[in-house]
Amino acid sequence: MKKLLLPLFFILFCISAFSQTQNEIRLYYGFTGSDLFTEDNLDGAASYDIENTYEFGFRYLLDVTDNIALETGLNYWRGEVLITSAPMPGQTTRTEELQTTSIPIFANFRFLDYFFANGGPVMDFQGSESESVDPQAGIGVGFGLGAQYAFNKFSVFINPNFRRYAVIPFEEESNHQKLTSFGVQLGLGYKF
Repeated sequence: MKKLLLPLFFILFCISAFSQTQNEIRLYYGFTGSDLFTEDNLDGAASYDIENTYEFGFRYLLDVTDNIALETGLNYWRGEVLITSAPMPGQTTRTEELQTTSIPIFANFRFLDYFFANGGPVMDFQGSESESVDPQAGIGVGFGLGAQYAFNKFSVFINPNFRRYAVIPFEEESNHQKLTSFGVQLGLGYKF
């Protein structure tokens, strides 16, 4: 009888624990300032400027405690890379599109009723092929500090954040370019 009651008690405890958890879905749009960085500066190499960047996506938050949630979702980032050849006669300029799709695995910590910090590893996948920019697919990192205001089951939030793509790239290049961005996400959440 004891062998039967212990698993039954454990199952009932798990069900009651998960029935009290809150889930939240968030949709957002973001503006970013982005750049490509390398470990070493190369003299005589082309220059890269990233323009017209934006991001959007959704996040799913699962409360673990009153102040901590697991945060995951899907993020799409897009930008145009302006590539200017090394200074020489007949200097050329061209533009390439760069796109990434990312899956964050963040911890989200809420404090002082209206603020939160989030961060952790991010799995990045490059959605566009580029002749001149190193692949940005890999494991990156991200973190942010934001504010939110909840009313009924809805919330609005702003999340300034930092992202570094391909910290551990899937395809390593010598002097690998790594996309780095500072952004601000604005969004709407719904708790259920």
